[in-house]
Amino acid sequence: MISIQTNYASMVGANNLNVNNNFQTSTIEALTSGYRINSSGDDPAGLAVANQYSSDVAQLTQGIINANSGVSTLQIVDGGMSNISTMLDRMQTLATESASGTFAGNRATVNAEFQTLQTEIDREANNIGLGTSNSSNAGTLSVFIGGGSSLANSQVAITNLTKVDANTLGVGAGVDVLGAMQATTNFGNLAMTGSGALLAGTSQTFAFIGVGSTGIQTVTATVAGGSAGITGQQALTSLNAQLNPYGVQATTDASGNLEFQSVYANPFQVTAGAATNAGEGLASNAALGLSLQTGTSGTADALAAVTAINSAISQLGTAQGAVGAGENDLNYAIGLATSQSTNYSSAESQIRDADVATEASNLTKAQVLQQASVAAMAQANAAPQALLKLLQ
Repeated sequence: MISIQTNYASMVGANNLNVNNNFQTSTIEALTSGYRINSSGDDPAGLAVANQYSSDVAQLTQGIINANSGVSTLQIVDGGMSNISTMLDRMQTLATESASGTFAGNRATVNAEFQTLQTEIDREANNIGLGTSNSSNAGTLSVFIGGGSSLANSQVAITNLTKVDANTLGVGAGVDVLGAMQATTNFGNLAMTGSGALLAGTSQTFAFIGVGSTGIQTVTATVAGGSAGITGQQALTSLNAQLNPYGVQATTDASGNLEFQSVYANPFQVTAGAATNAGEGLASNAALGLSLQTGTSGTADALAAVTAINSAISQLGTAQGAVGAGENDLNYAIGLATSQSTNYSSAESQIRDADVATEASNLTKAQVLQQASVAAMAQANAAPQALLKLLQ
């Protein structure tokens, strides 16, 4: 039917021209933005998936930064431990030097350096967070990286980070290289034989010299008999109450003679001399002046220090192993996170990004269709004019 009122062909052309204009606009938007999906309406399902991938990539990107920060922290700790290891080596050198019976130097000078190294180990242990006053890095360090199926699976735990201060390593207070305490005076009457009371109406003093917390010091122990005197066991109890804090112990041998021994070395015995008061005193050879260690070389503390330092080196090695394992774990985690981030980005790109070649082809197609639509509409609009010939 030919109609003047309704130009159906023109209406169809206008509709297709509008579709072609939208197609061209969408193609130009994709080409200029670089994205296939520029609004939710372009691909709702695809956009949801792409957004999840984008979130995963953002998490992994920060996670890689976290892991690198963790590696840096462990490298700082590792450097501090290496320094502590060097100081332990020096302490071992000093202890070995002092442990020799032929050492002819001044042990006090050697010990002074030894003590400064103990202090420096404590300072550096605190600086790296593995000390007594600063143990921030001790225990377990947890680094969140992401990319896992759960929160727990998204973290790397660095365990067994132990403190490495001098006391924890066993080379702190109480460890020196000076040698055991020595007797400085003769002991007078030391034999504890006889059946009567000891030191009735009198007292006896025992003097020792050694190294304490304040340096070289003299320690004395005085046993008083009171008016009635005391038993041998009471004399031992009195002596040990005064001497035990300094690592010295008073005992008796099988014959009942008084002897002293040190926790630092083997005991020595003071032989009995003529007892006073009919054998009821503390009798001994007045000219002995023996050391509380075997011989007079002063090696006991140094030998104990060598053993302590060997143990400390082993303990520090275990701590260093934990740090090294943590560094490796984080580096492996960084490698995986980098791979995941790359693959998630690729997956997101497949969904969200525009295929430039396809969109360029679409643009050409849209332009041709638009031009064809305009030309066709011109023809459709001209068609009704032909009806005028029927009215002539």
